[in-house]
Amino acid sequence: MNRRNFLAGVLAALVLALGCWTVNADPKVIHLVNSRNQSATILIPGTTNHLKLMHITDAHISVSVEQEAAMLKQGERMHKAYTGTRRHFSQDVSKTTFAYLDDVLQRAKKEHVELLLLTGDIVNFPSPASVEYVCDRLKKTGIPWLYIAGNHDWHYEGLPGTPESLRRTWIEKSLLPLYQGRNPLFYSEVIQGINFVGIDNSTLTVSQEQAEFLKAQLARPEPIILFSHIPYRFSDEGKNGEMATFARTLAANSSKVIAIFAGHIHQSTFSFTGNMCQYTSQACFDGSSFVAEIKPAPAATAATSK
Repeated sequence: MNRRNFLAGVLAALVLALGCWTVNADPKVIHLVNSRNQSATILIPGTTNHLKLMHITDAHISVSVEQEAAMLKQGERMHKAYTGTRRHFSQDVSKTTFAYLDDVLQRAKKEHVELLLLTGDIVNFPSPASVEYVCDRLKKTGIPWLYIAGNHDWHYEGLPGTPESLRRTWIEKSLLPLYQGRNPLFYSEVIQGINFVGIDNSTLTVSQEQAEFLKAQLARPEPIILFSHIPYRFSDEGKNGEMATFARTLAANSSKVIAIFAGHIHQSTFSFTGNMCQYTSQACFDGSSFVAEIKPAPAATAATSK
């Protein structure tokens, strides 16, 4: 039996055993995606490390305090949209966004999550009080977190300026505590042998500097998990522009970039591009989160993918 047929047999057995799981075809890294339970297991050949992460996105936390009354006028529409109760994405209950964030963080503690991956729109607009609230809740979990901004994190409706200038302004004025000293536009953190690369694409573009940073990360030995707010479109092969070029670089290096986590669309999806799986998670404001467990690939499977 050749290697490809052996691996196909292993994957078929996994699918039959696990039922609701989806497995990428002919992989080096194996993604076992359980869409029913909002979870995945990522099996990486050649690693001995284990890591359990929780992806949280689009919480839209909106705190109103008297000191920020003037700026709240710019956020009034969004504030009204996200301060009432909302129906849970899968249960017959309704709660506030604050309660859903607490539920998700309690789940992280209960399930012994080791890393929180926050991919933007965590706050509803760049209110310092909202940022302080989120940071306080995150710190109380005792779980490390990585954060990259979404478009709502730095956006007050109606303020003049380009997306880039508004992002720069409100990162400095409000969002910095969420980054914990990291570069807000791009950074890398190696955790348990995985290179987590954050790229801010919340203005619907990426810069040349960000593209060069990705190339530098691709030259490193560790497998990469990339996280951004806006999902990348891998079907735009003929399109120009920075985002399309960046996506092509990711696709061409799918043996290195093993996963992407994003938000923005408020839906739970996953799609394979070569060896890489892009995950988007349902919004935290509906009570959702996504847990991914990274493990070594089984020895027999790893041997077939060399």
